Amino acid sequence: MDYAFHDDIIPYICKERTPFKNEYFNEFMHFDPDREPHFFPTDNLRRWLQSRWQSLEVKTVHRETTEGLRTTVVPFLMGRQKFRWRYLIRLENLTDEAVQLRERFWKVFSVTGSLESVNGKGVVGVQPLLRPNNPVFQYHSHVQVPVPWAHMWGSFRMEKENGGTVDVKIPPFPLCDKDQWPTEDSKKPPSPPPTPMPPG
Repeated sequence: MDYAFHDDIIPYICKERTPFKNEYFNEFMHFDPDREPHFFPTDNLRRWLQSRWQSLEVKTVHRETTEGLRTTVVPFLMGRQKFRWRYLIRLENLTDEAVQLRERFWKVFSVTGSLESVNGKGVVGVQPLLRPNNPVFQYHSHVQVPVPWAHMWGSFRMEKENGGTVDVKIPPFPLCDKDQWPTEDSKKPPSPPPTPMPPG
């Protein structure tokens, strides 16, 4: 399952019986041409959402733009036993020049003081090309941390048409289960260290 941003689908007007190609559409949505809106959720969808609300609720959105290349991060807490997080990454090319994602650089800082670095080629097995006529790439991944509070940040190295590169910042975002922390300011977890960029 993935998330669709409002800017991608609104305005959208459709009166077709199946406007989306999705195997769960008929199970989750009813269609009635005589009512507005024409589509409304089934009991199956309501139960499904209720059982997965924690991992579906959008609590924070983090966004940063580097030289016309925008990165959006949306983290979701999946489970508290080992503090497993799912995070959505959306890359947008707001320029008139094609760029290709070549490398990723991640930092994970936990409340214990540990700092982990993760580097690699591309993302989720691909090196997406963001053209002016197809400027968006979106994916999601997972991370597991042993404590209820951590921070992640990093950068994507993008290659331009002329062979030059630009390190696009991934904004710092917390992996924080607030229910596991006291509310007093004096007991808040420490801030993450500075967010250095990888060498260009």
